[in-house]
Amino acid sequence: MSNPLFPLLSAGLFCVVATVQGATAAPADDAGIVAAIVQQMERPLAPSTGTVRASTAADGSWTVELGSRLLADVRGPQIPAELDARLQAIRLAVMLRREQQGAMPPSLEFRFNGHRLEHYFPSPPARPRAHNPLDEAASGVDVFISASHGWYLHGGTTWYLQRPPTNGMIEDLVTPQFAQKFADALDGKKVRWAFSRSVETALHPVAGKPWWQMAARYHAQALYPDRPDIWQSYADRSTPLREYNDDIRSRPLMANEVGAGVLVHLHTNAADPLATGMMAFHQSGRSEDQRLGHVLLCKMRDAIRQVPAYADYRVRVQPSTGNFGEIRLALAPSILIELGFHTNPQDAAALQDPQFQAAVAEGLREGYDAFQQGGGAGGERVCQ
Repeated sequence: MSNPLFPLLSAGLFCVVATVQGATAAPADDAGIVAAIVQQMERPLAPSTGTVRASTAADGSWTVELGSRLLADVRGPQIPAELDARLQAIRLAVMLRREQQGAMPPSLEFRFNGHRLEHYFPSPPARPRAHNPLDEAASGVDVFISASHGWYLHGGTTWYLQRPPTNGMIEDLVTPQFAQKFADALDGKKVRWAFSRSVETALHPVAGKPWWQMAARYHAQALYPDRPDIWQSYADRSTPLREYNDDIRSRPLMANEVGAGVLVHLHTNAADPLATGMMAFHQSGRSEDQRLGHVLLCKMRDAIRQVPAYADYRVRVQPSTGNFGEIRLALAPSILIELGFHTNPQDAAALQDPQFQAAVAEGLREGYDAFQQGGGAGGERVCQ
């Protein structure tokens, strides 16, 4: 996923800015939040001042208290994707800063006046899977493959891609190539899979864009025209980003509907141009999601290193905690994989290289096999 991070200061701080057309830029004090968290990690025994307070646990994870200011402008009963992206931008900036300092990238949990985000936005129970003849071919899907973003309708008037062109690529149009190669690799093992997005080359009748470039929301609408609870589930219909939010939510809701065994979300990342490599995020408190991420990352690293040109490509093999609608709403183990940084020229070149894509796909297939066979069970490390 293209995080809305761009360089703010030469010192390496970041602020959240809008990458989705029409989104409101986050306050510049997000850079101050990042600086406060990093400072407290550097000096954990020093007394903290201000509203941002970071504390560490015995396992090395960190909990960061942010108060309520980031929630002040949030409307509606659901967590907006823009807030998820803003918090992830802060998380990623802290992780990268600590890496630059030679420390292990920390696992971060945010609190708001002592509570998790979900405390303020409690989700209703998942709807039981309904019988629908349109999904018979996907019934009992083993792997649900979600290739990031795509065209969405902004404010009911204008169609936009969700990520900007960077270093000769657009995330929305590159991740489907990884998804197809992963599906092809699974075919060889007779694993049942389904996509979140269409693969058709015909034009969408309203947007006039090829179906394969459209966001998952519109594919879900075509498959389930009588199920707006899947493709139009975002409650605040006044925001111009309503269909952007629908899209994020539609991916796990489709996977839930087809009874997916696991969900694999494929994205590319954005940050300072020096940031490089692969990482993954799982929902906090879900051990099977963490296990899935670790096994997939280990096997992808093994496969990538078999390609001489990418023998040194960085893969962080321990997934970090995150909080995204894509993984939060999933009923099955779900992992969000950032394949590389499209803001880094070398990573962007790799992301567009068929050899690199094929290696990633093979690693994902081997990782899925290993996960099914119990790899990483009980917290066992598959690789270091």
